[in-house]
Amino acid sequence: MERMDTGPNTDAPRLDLLDTEAVVELLLCAEERVVPAVRASATTIAEGAVLLGDCIRDGGRVVLIGAGTSGRLAVCEAAELPGTFGLAPQRCVGIMAGGDHSLAGTDYDEDDVEAGARAVAAEGLSAGDVVVAVAASGRTPYAVAAAETARAAGATVIAVVAAAGSPLAALANVAIEVPTGEEVLRGSTRLTAGTAQKIVLNALTTSAMARAGRVHGDLMIDVVAANAKLRKRSVAIVAEIAGCPAEAAYEALTACAWNGRAAVLQLVAGLSPALATESAAAHHSLREALVALEG
Repeated sequence: MERMDTGPNTDAPRLDLLDTEAVVELLLCAEERVVPAVRASATTIAEGAVLLGDCIRDGGRVVLIGAGTSGRLAVCEAAELPGTFGLAPQRCVGIMAGGDHSLAGTDYDEDDVEAGARAVAAEGLSAGDVVVAVAASGRTPYAVAAAETARAAGATVIAVVAAAGSPLAALANVAIEVPTGEEVLRGSTRLTAGTAQKIVLNALTTSAMARAGRVHGDLMIDVVAANAKLRKRSVAIVAEIAGCPAEAAYEALTACAWNGRAAVLQLVAGLSPALATESAAAHHSLREALVALEG
């Protein structure tokens, strides 16, 4: 758990003296303030998404990094991107202080400045790459050192913090600041701060992927068909875009090695699997490829 400095709260609830339903109600009421707080940062989320989307579109690498709860959220977000959007795993890295050991909740490494610097330096980043540094307080030494190292390498830094006016925000090219206030369980940033960071990361990465051309309409055109459920989803996506029966979509996908964009191009334009795959790779988005074929 990442810690935030908090002072005494004279109105603090005595959670241990309340019945369980009252504690649940307090926790849920606190969560209600999160979405309005995140919405107030919509402009900076969009600014970050532009930088991140352009990085992805132009072949750059993305590192999401943090310590404690923030680090676990960063790693979770990074883990979702390759399968959902077809991004090569080596282009999207999630790093948390302490590595697998931090899953035990000890978080001893969040104060390790050298470890934060080493973690980013090891990725060999440069201009055109983006680091998303996540820290509830914006003061975590590990995350600040990671951001400093990224900036020194020429990479772009996006900060995701749950406080205002922090050192991490000051270092960032774009600082997404969502002050969420005091936690019901004082200092436990896995609660409202964690919820805010999760919403921000979801909005940031999904918007960036849309900008990078890795969605078509509201469809995950580049979803990796790694299991039966996802193969069924890929078939439905291709069938909807191409306006064809599921059986035809399935045949096109198997012919195109489960490349959704190529399968659509084969069905719509009558291309061979090889030419459809080549055309799909030559354009940032499926929509661009379809427009090019019309021209």
